[in-house]
Amino acid sequence: MCALPLPPLPRHRQILALVAERGYVTNETLAQHFGVAVQTIRRDVGTLAEQGYIARHHGGASAASSVENIAYDERQVLNQPAKDAIGRAAAALIPDRSTLFINIGTTTESFARALTDRRDLRVVTNNLHVATILSAQADFRTIITGGTVRHCDGGVVGPSTIESLDTFRADFGVIGISGIDEEGTLLDFDPDEVMCTRAILRNSRRVILLTDHTKFGRHPMGKVGALADIDVLVTDLEPQPPFRALLLAAEVEVHLAPPA
Repeated sequence: MCALPLPPLPRHRQILALVAERGYVTNETLAQHFGVAVQTIRRDVGTLAEQGYIARHHGGASAASSVENIAYDERQVLNQPAKDAIGRAAAALIPDRSTLFINIGTTTESFARALTDRRDLRVVTNNLHVATILSAQADFRTIITGGTVRHCDGGVVGPSTIESLDTFRADFGVIGISGIDEEGTLLDFDPDEVMCTRAILRNSRRVILLTDHTKFGRHPMGKVGALADIDVLVTDLEPQPPFRALLLAAEVEVHLAPPA
């Protein structure tokens, strides 16, 4: 599923970023942040809500219960320092001569770029960008799954992809997702991506989840799994107390990788 681009106005983009980070923001807070009248913010929030980017409430805005992710080229630049730090920290957890899955996503692409110090890896991926990044490593063997290539983000999806993933068993499954709700459910927007990531979960001996702090409390509608399905979380900021409690209960090993 290829998403629509972000709105062209810089203030609208910044409003979306604040809502994504905080979950809910009042109109007064936004007005103070941008130095504009509350009436101006109300109009901005109304426009963004009509376009489906956020949910409008009396006095503020929250993240939309969306079925669409932000477009790939926009996600490439959002929180990029955090994604690069997460990628480096996760790459440090991968021993030489390991086998691993890598799924679709901009954070997993940062992870792939950070694997240059590893040796003799065997990688199965449904992400053409990851395959291209890893193809420069002479001692890596990279396998691209079968399936349909999406023009918008280089993802490979479909029944053939799931069948391909199910023919392998790897030491590590390195995944990105689009959201973690307050019950610890791992979520994504695209049903095809959900099914592919589920295949990685069931065929990995150890699962490493890569996600920056903006994904906590986000509510895509596709259920990938639960925190209990992962072994390691690599993120950029300490999760809030409710999520820390969920991670502790699920016995998930947490690694923090703050941006440099």
